[in-house]
Order: sequence, then C-alpha cells, then structure tokens
Amino acid sequence: MFKQRKWISNEILNWESYSESSTVLEKEKGERAFRIWEHAKNLIENNETEFHLADGITNLKRALNHRLKLIEEIYGFKFVEINNKPKGYMEILEIFGVIRPFLMKRLLTIRNGIEHNDEKPPSYERCIELLDVVWYFLKSTDLMVQFAVNDLAFELEVKNDKSYYFVLKYVKHERDIFIINGNIPEKLIYDELTPDTIEVVLGEIEGIKDTRLSMAYEEKVIKLPRSSIHGEIILSDFDKIGIINKFVFSY
Repeated sequence: MFKQRKWISNEILNWESYSESSTVLEKEKGERAFRIWEHAKNLIENNETEFHLADGITNLKRALNHRLKLIEEIYGFKFVEINNKPKGYMEILEIFGVIRPFLMKRLLTIRNGIEHNDEKPPSYERCIELLDVVWYFLKSTDLMVQFAVNDLAFELEVKNDKSYYFVLKYVKHERDIFIINGNIPEKLIYDELTPDTIEVVLGEIEGIKDTRLSMAYEEKVIKLPRSSIHGEIILSDFDKIGIINKFVFSY
C-alpha cells in the first residue's frame, strides 16, 4: 500500500466553505421528539394534580433523550477522538457547539428525583419554564436531524479567475477519519513538518474504499501533479472541533 506524507498550510481551513452534498434524513425520526413534547405539554398544562406535573417532567426527559440519541446516531460524537474529552454526553455536545447543557442537566436532576426518590415535581411555573427549555432545544437542533452534510467543500479564488478547491469527508470508522481530495496551491504544500501546517497521509486508508485514494498514487496508473492531494488529513483537536462544527451546521 503506497504511503507518502505531506504537510499543508493550515490556512486552507479558512477558505470559504459550504456543503457540497447532504442527505435528507428520515422525517419521522425527527418529528418523534416533538410529539413526545406535545404530550408533556398537555400533562403540564392540565395540572390537575402533582402527578400530571411529574408525568409531564418524565415525558420532557423522554423527548430530550429521543433527540439526543438521534443526534448521536447521525453524527457519532462519541467516536470523535480528542484529548480530555468529557464523559458526559451533554458536555461533549457543548464542545461542538450544539448545546449549552446547564438547564438540560437541571431537567435530568428533577426527573431523577421524581423517578428514583419519589420527590414532588417543581411548581407549575417551573415546569412551564422547563417545557420551553426543551422546546427551544428541539427547535435549535431540528435542521441537524433533517439534513446531514456528507462532504464539505473549501474554495479559494485567486487572480485570473483561477481557483483551488478541495473536499473533506468525515468517516466514522474504528476511529474518526477525515479524507481530503482536491487541489492546493503548491506554495502551501511542504515535504516536511513546518510550523502552522497539517499533516496529510497520501494514498489508501485501511478499511476505506475510495478509488481516488487507491489509484491516485500508484505511479504506473496515474502521475498526479504536486498540487493534487488525496489522502487522510490529520487534524489537531482544535481544527477537528472546528471542522465537525462546520459539518453539523453547514446545511
């Protein structure tokens, strides 16, 4: 298996980026959390007894859990390899700019007290606040569960109407893998480690089927120009978080 290492200026990650392709996700899965939330709303607003409020809180937690599980199913945040990654899932989502977890964790604390310690639910007014908190969370993550970005395109326009262009693909495998395919200005490509650069391992990636990777650097098949880059890009934690944020929010 052919392998070659290059280093590319990290300024390429600041090029204009956009979603090159995305997948429309199953509508039913995305709507399920809202239906659970509506049930919680009816229970809380009826407010006939404390049991209605308690059941409302329990169903708010169900709505929250359903959306969190769907987000993980789509994006696999648990598989992203970064140093000192927190254990709590909401804290992981916070790193990638998906949520602010404080109020969500408060809901879980209240629900656990009701469920495990037979505690009374909070006041009606507090339950209404939590109802709104979950609604805003569902709304803020709604596009995330409607569309998933498959490829991010980065483009740089230079003089004489010439442009450079590359695509990043994020693959959830046994580890997180970021594949780069495209053309980079030669002046931004180095043969050895240089300050403010990103390493790229050119050629095939074990376990990944991609004809551009498997054929591009077989010298007897194709002899590519130096500016053509096809391989695995090794991102720092900081860059990885930024790129995944783009995947999540570049609808």
